[in-house]
Amino acid sequence: MKRSTLSGFCWIFLWAAGPVTGWAQIDQPTEFQAGLKIGFVDSLQVLYGTEEGKQEISKIQEFIEEKQKEYDSRRMELERLREQLETQQRTLNPQTQADMQRTLDEKDRRLRRFQEDTQVDINRRRDELLGRMTDKIQVIINEYAQKNNFRAIFLRGESQVYVDLSLDLTGEIIRIYNERYPVSTAQSSTSTATPTQP
Repeated sequence: MKRSTLSGFCWIFLWAAGPVTGWAQIDQPTEFQAGLKIGFVDSLQVLYGTEEGKQEISKIQEFIEEKQKEYDSRRMELERLREQLETQQRTLNPQTQADMQRTLDEKDRRLRRFQEDTQVDINRRRDELLGRMTDKIQVIINEYAQKNNFRAIFLRGESQVYVDLSLDLTGEIIRIYNERYPVSTAQSSTSTATPTQP
């Protein structure tokens, strides 16, 4: 799971929680005879390892940073007005105090609504990215499994304490993905930083 948290917003990638729970499935689940060819793919590494994934994640991060700046600016203005009211409270007449309090309450409501709307937008962008890439990865893994006679390819998750490196197909899937869906040099140059995974 990847989490990028700022003071106002966070985004979470829960790849395996989506509609895809496994890619190339065993034809007969009970047939675990000798020589059964299986593999594993770390879907989160595919997301962060492909050039397209890096590029699209970078765009989402830029969007988050822009919204974070706006959020911080609004929050600072709200805090300034709150401090002003607290400082001048004893010298203001009741009507002015009430007006200032209404202004504070309205700005606070707008700030919370801005934060909620932005989080919805972040989640939408994340889900759209996951949907687009999952469809492509699904096709690549299915084709790879059939071409290389794999009986099963599983998503690797935290439940696997140990998986033999020879069964890990993640790097190969990333390579095929990058060949099939290349991004231009100009686009990828803006996405050189790979988010740090937990």
